[in-house]
Amino acid sequence: MAIRNLVVVGVGLIGGSLAAAVRAKGLAQRITGIEPNPQSASYALAQGLVDDIVDELPVDADFCALCVPSDLVGEWVLKLADHAATVIDVGSVKGPIVEAVQAAPSPVTNFIPCHPISGSEKSGPSAADAQLFESCAVVLTPLPQTDEQKLAQARELWQQLGTQIYLMSPAEHDQALAVTSHLPHLLAFAFMQQVSDVHTPLTGGGFRDFTRIAGANPELWWRILRLNKRSVMDSAERFVGDLGAIIEAIEHDNSAQGLAQLRHAAEKKAAEKKHE
Repeated sequence: MAIRNLVVVGVGLIGGSLAAAVRAKGLAQRITGIEPNPQSASYALAQGLVDDIVDELPVDADFCALCVPSDLVGEWVLKLADHAATVIDVGSVKGPIVEAVQAAPSPVTNFIPCHPISGSEKSGPSAADAQLFESCAVVLTPLPQTDEQKLAQARELWQQLGTQIYLMSPAEHDQALAVTSHLPHLLAFAFMQQVSDVHTPLTGGGFRDFTRIAGANPELWWRILRLNKRSVMDSAERFVGDLGAIIEAIEHDNSAQGLAQLRHAAEKKAAEKKHE
């Protein structure tokens, strides 16, 4: 794959990692960054994640990755609707983005909604990792009017980065990610409310594993939770029901019911590991 000028809008963890991965594999002749945070822009430039920092998408850009918060993607897509570049995003919520794009007066053909399911509780370009996307899943939710050649270019880029590609509808994606990503973050944030200085010396691996994602960027995650509100609430309601059933079994010393639920969970986890 030969990209003349890849433009990364938002050179943070994901944008910086994408730039680093593309650089490491030699997939672009030039990598340009658009980054409003001056500290992040200076760091990305100094570390060679990008070749230069600009304010607007250059005319000669032939591929653009929108690595901005999900609630800002639609605005960028509409702004770039007439540009010749292939445009992708990396947002973890797809429905509202696609709805905003579909509401445009004219069909937007250069945009392919994407979500690489890989990340970290860290943020900013200093956390960029060229290996971040290796073997991760990437969901594409192309629009009906998406240009087939640009869709092929987006698929090829992710394949070159070592990912496994899945095609889904925006609704299917958002419902699935509410369960696998958004609800776990919500639970970790909620759980940490009861943790005090009395508890922290008494923590082990289980605590660290469960609470790692509570260190993620609060502003970013509040935006994600709000944007995927309906699916997150549906998933949370199901979780409350499952949690309530286990609590009820504990309260009434119902070992049969309690053990059945714990064993069911353990079997699901064991089955998941077999497929890793």
